[in-house]
This record gives sequence, C-alpha cells and structure tokens, in this order.
Amino acid sequence: MKKLILIFSLILCGLQSNAQTIVVKGTVVDYENENVRSAKIIYGDRIQDFTSTNSSGEYSFKIDLKKLDKIQFIHVSYEVKTVFVDNRLKKKIKNDTLILNVKLNDIELGIIEVGVKKPDTLFGTQQYSIADYEINYDNKNLVLLTYEKSLKKGSKIRLLNQNHKEIDSYLILDECIELKTDFRNQIHLITTQNVYLVAIQNNRIYLYREENDYYYKYLAPIVDTLNDRIYYSNYSEIYPAFDYLEFNRTDSVYTTMLEVKDKPLMEQYRAEFKFTDVRTKIWAHNKQIETGIDKEIWVGAAIFTKSVYYTPLYAPLFVQQDSVFVFDHYDNQLKKYTPQNGVVDSVDIKYHFNSRKSGWEQPLIQDKKANKIYALFMRSGFTYLSLLNTNTGEIIKTYKLYYKYIEKIKIINNEVFYIYRPFESIQKKYVYKEKLSIDN
Repeated sequence: MKKLILIFSLILCGLQSNAQTIVVKGTVVDYENENVRSAKIIYGDRIQDFTSTNSSGEYSFKIDLKKLDKIQFIHVSYEVKTVFVDNRLKKKIKNDTLILNVKLNDIELGIIEVGVKKPDTLFGTQQYSIADYEINYDNKNLVLLTYEKSLKKGSKIRLLNQNHKEIDSYLILDECIELKTDFRNQIHLITTQNVYLVAIQNNRIYLYREENDYYYKYLAPIVDTLNDRIYYSNYSEIYPAFDYLEFNRTDSVYTTMLEVKDKPLMEQYRAEFKFTDVRTKIWAHNKQIETGIDKEIWVGAAIFTKSVYYTPLYAPLFVQQDSVFVFDHYDNQLKKYTPQNGVVDSVDIKYHFNSRKSGWEQPLIQDKKANKIYALFMRSGFTYLSLLNTNTGEIIKTYKLYYKYIEKIKIINNEVFYIYRPFESIQKKYVYKEKLSIDN
C-alpha cells in the first residue's frame, strides 16, 4: 500500500513539474491605435475564464499554458478577433510572460446602393432657394420657407398644392431660422425673435404670433403621444442629464419614465468647479443660495459647456404602435416602454460607437407612415440611411443616397425627401425625392 502511495505521489509531482503557469498581458487598440476599453477577452472553456480591458485598453490574466489553445477578443463595435496559441506564438514567451498586443477591425456596414436613377425633383425654381420645408403627405401640399438672398430679411412662407403650384405666400420681416412641426402636426416658424403658428385654411397661409415662453416651455418639450399619454422631457442643452416623463391625460398623473445621463461627462461637468477662479466660485455659491441649484451646476453650465469637451446629449424617443422606444446612446441600450408596464425590455445598441470611423450623425429619423426608424451616417459627403431593428438594436440594411451634402432629410412612407444644390453650380436649393427599396 505504501508503495502505491509513493508511486502516485511521484506521478503527481511529475505532472505538477510539467505544468507551466504563464501571464498573458497586452493592450487592445483600434485601427487608429486608440485604446479599446471594456473589450472582453475569453481564454478558456469555463464560464469564469475571461477578463476585460481597462480604461487604457490593457488586460492581464494567468493560465496553465497547456490549457491555452486560443484567445478571443470581443467588443460590440468591432469584429471578433481570435488568436490561436500555436508553437510560433509560444516561442515568444519570456520569463513565463506572453506579451500579446491586438488590433481590432471595425464592423463595416453592409451597403445597398439605391439604383442609378437620379432622384426626382420635387420642387425647385431659380427665383429663390428653399431653406426648409414641411410636407402634408395626405393632401400632397408643401409648405416652404424660402429666400432670395438670405434668411435675414425678406423671407417668405409659400404654400404649394399637390401639383406643386404656388397658391399662396406670406412675407416674413423677421430673421428666419427654420420650420418646426409639433406633436399635433402643427407647423411653427422659428425666427431669431419670435415663434409663429403657420395655419393653412382654405388654401391660404395665416401666421399667428405665439408667446415664446409658452412654445418653448409647453410645446417644444413634447415629443409625441400614445392614446391618452403625452411624452415629454426636461432636456437642456447645458446639462448632461435629463428625464423622459409621461402625462396621463385621463387621470392627470405625471410619471418619470427613465433618466438619461452621460456619467463620465457629468463627472467632468461638476469637476469644473474645482478648477475655476475664486471670483467665479463666490458667484456660483451666491447663485446656489438664491436658487437652490448646486454651485457645481452653475459653473458647469456657464464654463464647461463652452469647452471642446462638452457635447449636448442626444437620446431620442419614438412612438411605434403601442410602444415607446428610447435610444439611450450613453447607456448603449434601446429601451422599450409601454404605458401599462413601464420599461419592459432593453437591447444593446452599437451603431453609434466609433463615430469618427463609421460617420454616425444625429439625428435618428423616423418614418411614421412606414413605422421605421433609421440611423444616419455620413461618409465622404454621401449620406447613408441604416434601417434599425427595434427588437434587436441591429442594423438591418443600409441605403446610400444619390447626392452629396444634402440637407433637411425627411422620410415618409419609404420615400426620402431632402434639400440639395449641386456643388459650385448656379442652381438654387431644390427639394428632391428618392425611393427606398422595401424588399425586406
């Protein structure tokens, strides 16, 4: 019996002496050699055999060399990278350490060209340029904001019938900015000084001046409605967080749906107070006493928002059928909300990652008629519209639009409308239309 124990002990010692535990470490970068944070590294067959890169893109783990046959590097915005640990790689092990630096490739969008036929000219004339437009798709009327030289003086609101013939116009003395359609599908003209309701009655244009405070406080924050519910936000361009809220018109109940916050940006925003001068700190402290708003917020709003490090938040809300979708680009999730059950589901989104390479731009665009939502990308001057799957958060297909440097994109019933003027031409700005493929 003692001999057997001795034999097993010798065998076990032999196995242990052959085992070699090594440290694998390195840095994960992208195509621009920028560090990739939160990349997942899987190096074994067990569930717990993984680690992640830190904020500097660095990683490290220990493993028995005999159990290491491959290492996978995974990140939602890049292609999966698999490194096989073969004899050639094992020769690089020095002092029981393997240095393995990895570069990840970006996920490329699958592009579908939208034919070779030129888009249709919806409307255009050499008498004036079109700065903005709204479309009543049901009766085919067009409402145009036009100018001859600039929007600063002498702009006109023009009404076109379904044959695109001008039937009325209204001269604007203010300096115009844009047309806006609210949640009731009513059109508003925004100028530097005033807000006007643009009403169409009996093929005539009527402008009614609105109270600025009323419009910006009670109308502009409302995003959409669903049955008896109104959805709005307390968004501010100078604060890196806001709430989406729901108002039940039946029982007059207000509910906070969810909060959107850029946490890293908020830390920088509040930290600005530490580095500002004493005079500004005293001013912020007095403001806190006067209003009850934190002094750090006063300094962040006044100073940090004017720096190159600050970008206003963008996390749009859309209503589709019986659900509300919020694209939280800071939590990297598409959240589904229903009036009955609140937030019922969420899926990861990644189309907005690495926007410098992909060309992702704001805003997302909704086709209410076709019940679709598109992400917008700009590459070499061309516009790409990527159809999003709201069940998975993934891109279904991507359409490349015909012209370069287009403006004011709208999508209605699988048709894209936009303003365009050929580069270095004498043509005025026209409104164009092109159709999207609907074969999926």
